Amino acid sequence: MKKFFYLFSLFFFLYTAASAQVKNPEPWQLGHWLSAEEMLKKDLIGRGFVETPPPVGPVRNVAEFDRMQAVLVRYPFGIPISLVKEMANDIMVTTIVLNSSQQATVTSQYQAAGVNMAHCNFLLAPSDSYWTRDYGPWFESDGDNHIGIVDFPYNRPRPNDDEIPKKVADMLGIPWYGMNVIHTGGNYMTDGMGISSSTTLVWTENPTQTHDSIADKFRNYLGIDPYLVVEDPNGTYIDHIDCWGKYLAPDKILIRKVPTSHPQYAAIEATAAYYASTPCSYGYNYRVSRVNTPNDQPYTNSLILNNKVFVPTMSSSWDDSAIVAYQRAMPGYQVIGVLGNPATPWVSTDALHCRNMGIADIGQLYIRHIPLTGNQPAQDNFVLNADLIPCSDSAIYSDSVLIWYKVNNGAYQVKHMTNTTGNHYTGMIPKQPSGSIISYYLYAADKSGHNAILPIMGPADPFMFTAVYTDITAIPDTLWFHTLADCITGKATRLHNYAATGISLISVEQSGSTGWYVDSMTVSAFPHMMNPGDSEFVHVRFVIPLTNSVPGYFLDTMDVVSELGLHRVIILVNDSLFTGVQNAGVTEGTLLGQNFPNPFKGSTTIRYFLPERSRVKLEILDAFGQIVSVLTDTEKESGSSTVKFDAGGLPAGIYYYRLVTEKATVTKKMLLYR
Repeated sequence: MKKFFYLFSLFFFLYTAASAQVKNPEPWQLGHWLSAEEMLKKDLIGRGFVETPPPVGPVRNVAEFDRMQAVLVRYPFGIPISLVKEMANDIMVTTIVLNSSQQATVTSQYQAAGVNMAHCNFLLAPSDSYWTRDYGPWFESDGDNHIGIVDFPYNRPRPNDDEIPKKVADMLGIPWYGMNVIHTGGNYMTDGMGISSSTTLVWTENPTQTHDSIADKFRNYLGIDPYLVVEDPNGTYIDHIDCWGKYLAPDKILIRKVPTSHPQYAAIEATAAYYASTPCSYGYNYRVSRVNTPNDQPYTNSLILNNKVFVPTMSSSWDDSAIVAYQRAMPGYQVIGVLGNPATPWVSTDALHCRNMGIADIGQLYIRHIPLTGNQPAQDNFVLNADLIPCSDSAIYSDSVLIWYKVNNGAYQVKHMTNTTGNHYTGMIPKQPSGSIISYYLYAADKSGHNAILPIMGPADPFMFTAVYTDITAIPDTLWFHTLADCITGKATRLHNYAATGISLISVEQSGSTGWYVDSMTVSAFPHMMNPGDSEFVHVRFVIPLTNSVPGYFLDTMDVVSELGLHRVIILVNDSLFTGVQNAGVTEGTLLGQNFPNPFKGSTTIRYFLPERSRVKLEILDAFGQIVSVLTDTEKESGSSTVKFDAGGLPAGIYYYRLVTEKATVTKKMLLYR
């Protein structure tokens, strides 16, 4: 009732004022609200809007905190030129002006203020107001990884403003798509990974469309699912989400906080609780930060531009605490307070975010990755997967895709990720002792000069998880057979349940056939329940083969299978124990030379000699016995041959090269370093 009375009073005042003064207000006289004249033209909103087919999927809606190449502002200004100067230190400022005369005026003002003119350009187009956030373009990348603009009917009968996204698309030379949902940018936040939020204003302003049909359009045009539509907790005329909340990252949202005496306290707290109990795109619930706004300060109405956050300040005693709230929520970012112009001050329903719109970097390199968080099993290596999306169409530098990680308070270390299929990369952080806190971030670069870090602040705000025992653990997890005596007497591993609950041990299985076998174990039958703290022992012996029926194998694994998963005990035998054995039956004169250089970096040369014509295969195996490359697989005449092995993006470590002929198999070891 209070909200209705406020709206009615405001409409009556504006209508009376407009009727007494002007029929068509000048642009600077337009409010963030609908003027009295505009209230009479609401039926014009969306009329004549032509909807296009959506972009070819899959589609990703670019977030505000993704990489931006420019920011869109408008003259006459709603922002201080000091803000323009600060933004132009890093990126392009695109200013909307009516004509060349206005461009000259703005240029003169920028030069007088010391703005970096090398970072300024102009869009000559008529406009109705300076709320570029509300009518400005939304950016997406399509199934071909190309950036385009998705537009909508602006929820104001301001036709010049409504045309700006098309003109931005023309200026950038990128596609424009029309989505027929009346909307406004101040009431839209996206996480860049498929989740967006708005207030129920989007439903109110589209009464001819069902909630489901609106959600379908957002799914088709912007890749949004789910679309979180919530009641506006502020109870003001504007109903914009940026007046009370802001996505800071895919898993972070900032929501205003007010005293218990504030009339909207219960509604705002309920909204904060809703997001704190809602899963983000990373799979866990949103991390909700709060900023105090006891006098309805518009601190959530801020702007993120790459590594900077611009926060509207009010010459209030609460300004400093607002800056601190952003610094805590966004480690590594430079947080800058900005006072409004006296002529166009910040207010609780209209501040800095409303008057600036980021322009996405159309050649950006984007890393899509679901991070490891919370508790992760300490029994295994930690596997990371990522998709690299180069919007420039440039190739990824294969050696640039990196995992930077540290354990507890140690120094950062690096591991390479490997391209598996398409844009997909995988890598691994080595397993760590239980209780270790692992921090990590990803880095990649492409040949257009773009690079990307995820999270965007890298080591200042890394992903984090804790290694804990969650399954049956083998101690030791590698059985070394160094000597003949080791093979005869055998080695044992202890299977222990460190978890807080019982775990069923399903089996202990031989993975390969290198001559080892389980001599004995304390488990008599499977499945076997291991209670918390229980241990079972497995004793293994190794038989030196008397023929080359299993030549060239130096490594195998024993599979320990529980109800929770598969873990492997590595079995390694000293390759010197195979001397004279692995080459048994080799035709006299067959030779496999040592690679040169060894150790090697990048590439090495392998030479071999055949005493007679034979089918020959020369292959490379990693330390786990997996074939990583086949260098030769063909018929060869007798004589010596030389083959070059290029290790490419393989990680450093021990590798084996194996020569297989019709009468012999010979294996040797080499060391790759980086």
